[in-house]
Amino acid sequence: MKTALVHSDAWQRFDYGPEHPLRMERLGLTWRLMEAYGLTTLPQATVQAPEPAPERVIASYHAPEYLDVLKAANGGVAPRGAERYGLGPGDNPVFPGLWDAARVVAGGSLLAAELVASGHAARAFHFAGGLHHAFPTRASGFCYVNDAVLAIRHLQAQGLRVAYVDIDAHHGDGVQ
Repeated sequence: MKTALVHSDAWQRFDYGPEHPLRMERLGLTWRLMEAYGLTTLPQATVQAPEPAPERVIASYHAPEYLDVLKAANGGVAPRGAERYGLGPGDNPVFPGLWDAARVVAGGSLLAAELVASGHAARAFHFAGGLHHAFPTRASGFCYVNDAVLAIRHLQAQGLRVAYVDIDAHHGDGVQ
C-alpha cells in the first residue's frame, strides 16, 4: 500500500512577515530536498494536492465569530478587535491570504486523514500540518486553524479511534 505525500506549492505564497520565525519557504525547501532524494517518485509513494477545507468543516471546531475575524483579515489588514482573537504582532500576525492559508493547511490534514481512513494509503505525510495551538476562539503559537483537531474529528466521525501523539517541543494545547 502506498504512502501519500500531501503537498501544495500554495503554501509558499503565504508569508508571516520578515521577522517571524515560521518561514513558509521552508516547506518548499523540504519538498525540493525530498525530490532530490527521489522520495516523491518512489513506486510506493503518491503525491496528493489538497483542496482548501470547507468552511463548514472548520466551523465544526472553531467559533463563527472567530472565523469571521480570520476571513476579514485575509486582505492583510487586522480587523477591529483582532487582538481579542489572538491576531496581531508577534506569534500570529495578520498577513495577506491568512484565511486562504489556513484553509489549505486544514484541507491537507483532512485529505491525509481521509486517504488513510479510506484505505487509499497506509500512511500520509502532510508536513505543513500539525498547527496544534489554535483554540476554538483564538489563534495561538503561529496557528490560526487547528488542522489536527479537524483531522481527528474527521476520523472519529467515521467510527475510528485515534491516538494523538504529539512530538513537538511545545505542548499541543489546542488539541487537549
